[in-house]
Amino acid sequence: DLKAQVKATHAGSDIETAIDEYLVGDDCDITNAVYLNDEQLLVPSATNSLMNLDGAEYEGRSWKQLFGEGIFFLPPDYDAAAGDAEMRADLDACVASEGRQCLIMRKCTSCTVDSHKEIVYKRLTDWFPFQEGISTDTTIDIPNLLTNQWRNKNNVLHVDYELYSSVQDALTGTDEWEQADYNSNSNKYGFPRNSGPTGYVGNQWNSYEWSGGHAGQHAFYIEVPSGATVV
Repeated sequence: DLKAQVKATHAGSDIETAIDEYLVGDDCDITNAVYLNDEQLLVPSATNSLMNLDGAEYEGRSWKQLFGEGIFFLPPDYDAAAGDAEMRADLDACVASEGRQCLIMRKCTSCTVDSHKEIVYKRLTDWFPFQEGISTDTTIDIPNLLTNQWRNKNNVLHVDYELYSSVQDALTGTDEWEQADYNSNSNKYGFPRNSGPTGYVGNQWNSYEWSGGHAGQHAFYIEVPSGATVV
């Protein structure tokens, strides 16, 4: 037992306690997964045992994870066009049964404001055609809009979408958020910038390219219509 030997050899020193951070005993797989998630080194096809809603039922709805960071790590598709096309198909899957696009939900365990621990995005209008990167007056990259560059192009509160703090509020149209905030340039602040239920709320945004916000541990999920299979 290497850890026991080190502790015995260096009893009473800083090494005796510090070794616990480097030798993890029987939890190597878990520790490796957490490290890789934090450093975002996992591949897109990797299965993360810490995802809590992917393929599960929540608030009477089934959900599929789109992407996430930290313990919910799942990067957007490296092929931006393919990722956007898949997301559009996922959004349209609810039209036949629900008469609307499927809900998008961000669950954020690290967010420091209760209203931002669960945010539901309810789309009201059709999307502009795809073009990779930042939104323009005529194009939009939906995954990038959510992950890195939250803008108001084809994405205006009360016109193109509503935000809610729960799934049930979104389904009933109750207590929709009133304050929107967006990037006005090429900054890499993602969803929902400093938007809030009644006023601006700072630093609850996510970004897959920048650091600084409190949403480092989050996942985006999309509603799966009844009877559909989560893939």
